[in-house]
Amino acid sequence: MRSDFKSATALSIESGESTAPQDLHWLEQNIPCQAACPAGTDIPGYLEAIYHGRFAEAYELNLRDNVFPAVLGRVCSRPCEDACRHGWEGNGESVAICFSKRSAADFGDRAPVVLSPRRAPSGKTVAVIGSGVAGLAAARDLALLGHQVTVFEKHATPGGMLNQGIPAFRLPRAIIEREIQQVVAAGVEIRCGVEVGGALPVSQLTEEFDAVVMAAGTLRPNILDLPGSPLKGIEHGLSFLLQVNELGRRDIGRRVVVIGGGYTAMDCARTALRLGAQVGVVYRRARQDMVVLPGELEALFDEGGHLETNYSPAQFLGARGAVTGVRFLRTRQGEPDRDGRRMPVEVPGSDLDIGADTVILATGQFPDTHWLGADMAHKLVAKDGWLSSGNSQETGQPNLFAAGDFALGATTLIQAIGHARECARKVDTWFGSPRAPARALAGPVIQSKLPGGRDTGRTPQMNVIPIHAMPTLPARARTFDAEVETGYAAETATAEASRCYLCHYKFEIIDEKCVLCDECLNVKPVPGCIVEIAALARDDEGRITGYTRVAEGMTDSLYYNRLWIDQSQCIRCGQCESVCPVNAITIQKVSLA
Repeated sequence: MRSDFKSATALSIESGESTAPQDLHWLEQNIPCQAACPAGTDIPGYLEAIYHGRFAEAYELNLRDNVFPAVLGRVCSRPCEDACRHGWEGNGESVAICFSKRSAADFGDRAPVVLSPRRAPSGKTVAVIGSGVAGLAAARDLALLGHQVTVFEKHATPGGMLNQGIPAFRLPRAIIEREIQQVVAAGVEIRCGVEVGGALPVSQLTEEFDAVVMAAGTLRPNILDLPGSPLKGIEHGLSFLLQVNELGRRDIGRRVVVIGGGYTAMDCARTALRLGAQVGVVYRRARQDMVVLPGELEALFDEGGHLETNYSPAQFLGARGAVTGVRFLRTRQGEPDRDGRRMPVEVPGSDLDIGADTVILATGQFPDTHWLGADMAHKLVAKDGWLSSGNSQETGQPNLFAAGDFALGATTLIQAIGHARECARKVDTWFGSPRAPARALAGPVIQSKLPGGRDTGRTPQMNVIPIHAMPTLPARARTFDAEVETGYAAETATAEASRCYLCHYKFEIIDEKCVLCDECLNVKPVPGCIVEIAALARDDEGRITGYTRVAEGMTDSLYYNRLWIDQSQCIRCGQCESVCPVNAITIQKVSLA
């Protein structure tokens, strides 16, 4: 390794593991999908494996980071796709990262995949309260780190909202069971039918176990305090989905109104449609403000549902003690709220009455902390009923931690997993372990690829491949348990994965070797991928903040002193590296440790 490598290049080291600010900055800026994933999943790594047909490898890469690849391949909120370079202006549509994740599970090995332990048994014991994605993600990571983990679940089956909240037509139960069994195979014990609180107080667990992780989710419903709220026939979406998905309920009113505009609203509405009801969803904001998965509204309409936006509930209507409808007021956009969305403002005199036999409130939920008991509540719970420690994984009790929605409030599955994996890291650190385990919080691993080494296999033609739509069942075939999205064929999966720019490869021209022959400029497939620059701009920590291009008309090599590969334009085709006569172009592969 040259001694001047740090000053001459974008990364501080040629190979190895790093936590240098300039390397962390490079990864965040240049692998936006992985930076956006709360679990730090190696997204370009598994897309590259799928492109080459290595589905089992892709699945294991996923499993290492997000614990539930097949599950998330169906129901992830997809923050990575919002960040994907392919979705930037002028680049087309984002890569179908979520659907590709599913393909890795569909075409990988059918046998359970069990990751190897990272450490020998530590002798430490951990209790985890709740077996949703956060609880099981924390449990799995802690078990792989050598700790003895026991999960306590009050329901008859593990999985939390995976089973209780998400309908089978979106998430088949065999998929959930398989990936939970992989958590068990990693060394986690799950005890179902055991409710913490009352006969088994949290204080007892903190005495019997070296550490306790609370991952109890958000089970306290947000009930609208409106006139008529005691009427029969008004229920919360969480209760409705639990009764249908876990307890076998199949009865519902003929006319159903679902109030809300998020994931729960869509699940409730589409479930009610399958129970034979006429269903309308009413949301107080605009359609573009709805927090739903791509394609969910189209599925709702295909299945016969209706949508009204910009209406806020004002009163529940009833007769003889039962609900008969809801009175809404039209809303207009007001000032932005904390999330940047415009607040809905009710318009007086704009009443709209909608008849209903059943009203389902998909209006959010909060952590339920009553089960902590008085002996714990005084030092853990704030006056508003939330944990006084806020979003932090640590609490006022030294060996008591919080993971997922129980600390964050209602979020997404992937956010809960990312928070839980950080919780596992903090538990492990609290035990005195020498190194943080959570990949999402570690530094980059940089692999050096010598010039002339294995190329990426990408071609400029891959840039213009359109996104592949997810095949779905026709509406008439969408029964209660039939999965609506049927999955990619293997050939489609590899074609979709080939669209990825493979941003984890860094091509760079080493200034000291470059002879400014312009051969790379002659073959560059994208106008801005290689640029003539006068200087790089760096901050005090070595992070590259930009570059100065040579003056217009002065692009002959007599007038510039460096060629620079702009990573935001590079498509990783390798044409520049293959024509360089002096091996001045290096290839490095970067990911999270």
